[in-house]
Amino acid sequence: MLPLRYPWLWLTFGWLLVAGVCVGSLVPGTELPRFLFPDKLVHAGSYFLLMIWFSGLYQRKRHLAIAVALVALGLGLDLLQYLVTTRNFDMFDVLANGAGVLTGLVLAWLALAGWCQRVERLLFA
Repeated sequence: MLPLRYPWLWLTFGWLLVAGVCVGSLVPGTELPRFLFPDKLVHAGSYFLLMIWFSGLYQRKRHLAIAVALVALGLGLDLLQYLVTTRNFDMFDVLANGAGVLTGLVLAWLALAGWCQRVERLLFA
């Protein structure tokens, strides 16, 4: 993990985001709020956010492992949807999740890696 002033705060919020994605993926679809955006864009955006968030906490050499873990999370959650009666497995959801992770990974490698350190420097300089 990168040296941060408040690592527990960054990690806690990141894991709350993961929990939110898990809950949103497994609750009955009728319980979810209606989004203004298409479903696949919500999937891609959620996994993009997770990738960007965790890339801000860890060194670049960990980013690929984070990406693999997030793709596995998306696939695992969609497989769990297959087991519950209120949701369906959708390979296009898995692909949208992967597209979000890949986009986040590329942006992290290009410019956003370690963004948490930059935010802390701005706020606590």
